[in-house]
Amino acid sequence: MFIRVPGRALSRGWSLGVFVALSCLGGEAFAQRAGENAVAAADDAFGTSVGNESLGLYETNNARGFRPNEAGNIRIEGLYFDQQTGLNSRIARGSTVRVGISAQSYAFPAPTGIADFRLRLPGDEQVVSAVATLGPYYTYGLEVDGQFPIVTDTLSIGLGIGRVRSDNEYNVQGTDWSGAFVARFRPGDNVDASAFYSRLEGCHEYQQPQAFTSGAWEPPHQPRRTALGQKWARNDCTEVNAGALGRIALPDDWSVRAGLFRSVRAQHRIFNDTFRNIQPDGTAQHSMVRQPLLDAASTSGEVRTSKVFREGQRRHTVDLALRGRDVKRDFGGSHVIDLGLTSILVYQPIPEPTFNLGPTGDDHSRQGTVGLSYDLLWAGLGSIGFGVQKTFYGRTITQPPPALTVTKSSADPILYNAMGNFFLSRSLAVYASYTRGLEESGSAPPSTANRGEAMPVSRTKQVDAGVRYAITRQLTFVAGVFEVEKPYFNVNAANVFGPLGAVSHRGVEVSLAGQAFTEGLRVVSGMVLIQPRISGDAVERGIIGRTATGVRPRTMLLSMQYQPKAWRGFGIDSRITHYGPQHAHQDNLFKVQGSTTLDLGARYNFKAGDVPASVRLQAQNITDTFQFILTPTGNFVVRPGRRFTLTLAADF
Repeated sequence: MFIRVPGRALSRGWSLGVFVALSCLGGEAFAQRAGENAVAAADDAFGTSVGNESLGLYETNNARGFRPNEAGNIRIEGLYFDQQTGLNSRIARGSTVRVGISAQSYAFPAPTGIADFRLRLPGDEQVVSAVATLGPYYTYGLEVDGQFPIVTDTLSIGLGIGRVRSDNEYNVQGTDWSGAFVARFRPGDNVDASAFYSRLEGCHEYQQPQAFTSGAWEPPHQPRRTALGQKWARNDCTEVNAGALGRIALPDDWSVRAGLFRSVRAQHRIFNDTFRNIQPDGTAQHSMVRQPLLDAASTSGEVRTSKVFREGQRRHTVDLALRGRDVKRDFGGSHVIDLGLTSILVYQPIPEPTFNLGPTGDDHSRQGTVGLSYDLLWAGLGSIGFGVQKTFYGRTITQPPPALTVTKSSADPILYNAMGNFFLSRSLAVYASYTRGLEESGSAPPSTANRGEAMPVSRTKQVDAGVRYAITRQLTFVAGVFEVEKPYFNVNAANVFGPLGAVSHRGVEVSLAGQAFTEGLRVVSGMVLIQPRISGDAVERGIIGRTATGVRPRTMLLSMQYQPKAWRGFGIDSRITHYGPQHAHQDNLFKVQGSTTLDLGARYNFKAGDVPASVRLQAQNITDTFQFILTPTGNFVVRPGRRFTLTLAADF
């Protein structure tokens, strides 16, 4: 089931023999898929996923208008993880985005929200789960996950395999295979250790071209399900995530947690199809970028020692943590071919040209951090916490031959954070926090003239504050304000990606989640308003506007599920999602219009003999609302139209 990944990524200082770390791991069993329900699992509206279901104002790659993985805010079971590729559902049973007061339980945060993944840990009962999916469009898939106890209450393993033949809104098909292995070892009450390996083979076979206009207008609306990508421009990749983590509880309230992870994305065949300078009539300049095999591989981990001091109603916690990551990425070697004028309204097949690929360069980053934090929890009053980190960052970029120029950069700042939350009554709490961070700024995207060029390291800052009110024991309201400041990188008039000043995301976020009004009715609703403002010389000289592009300034969500006990497992649900207009050009003279979509669904949880099972039907965007979404680099993407999905799950 697991094939060797071509390229250098998996052999760079890595072996599965490193699975020796220890950590306390909780959570549900590896299998048991029939009961997965994102609405029931969500304790706020900021982002929850369970299995193949997800909802929320934010996602694991988008929180407060930024990306948690770039900020160093990805966690696996609470431990630091440098992510190069997604954790597929064979290994991850879900994820949660934490912002505001919910993020205060994490030591050593950085600006932007925290995305914490939960693993599918095998339990002590033998269970085999199967999930079959039909839709959207002509997508179909089958996933099988099993957990098998080897030594009762001590050792268990989990195995999973899945195949998905995908079909998307552009009528673009692809096939993905995924597999995973998990082992969990609990020799005693004070020790819990796990190791995992997951792999995905596939990625989309070919892509819809990226679309960029040359003025203050949208591309003309294409007919639904129009595939414009060249059939020979097929992309293939392998994604691997592996690691070990665990916890050991020591006498006198000491504990040690540790995690060591490897994340690899090996892209074997890469094309970037682009329509540039699109005119109102659909005329565009067509180009194709072919890239050589490019690897991105990271080894990361954390060791954390904690001591708890108890003093009546007060609990003091001190954490000492060591974190590190070693990241290597290939870049360069691509060949761009101008395919001439075309129309984005009609598919025009083009014979595959000959690409002359060049050598690649190497981008190597290392970062080590030592951190010390203190947290005081006073029962009935609230908590305060402080943290300080000393980080050492270095990056070496070696240009491809014949230049072989070596560029080095480094930074070793002291970072700090402070937080507090206080109960004004049994139901009402206020919170505030301040955080400084250091993060990589990525590289220029493939659609730019300086594609692959590394951006300088960024120093960041975040402040937030708000309230949390427990309306009832099962219904909670959260409202907060925030401001996140970072250097601003984007594409200039010459199509060169680089720093253009500083960007500040000021915003308001609101959540209402829980059981409301009557038994069986659950509500997950919320709103986020973001004001993305740019400052710096480029703004003052009138080169770009003051509002950053590619950021959703307004997002609203209302999700309801009604599944009372009297209905014996049957339930209905609905979701209304609203997105406000986005600025589409850096001159701020044009906006992409917003949209509101409606989703409806029904589910039925039942037993077939002794087998728990569920069936779920979803109808998404039932009004078939058309909307363009704008990416941060200015690419126009079409929001999916009306579509249906049927899912059947069973636990044998």
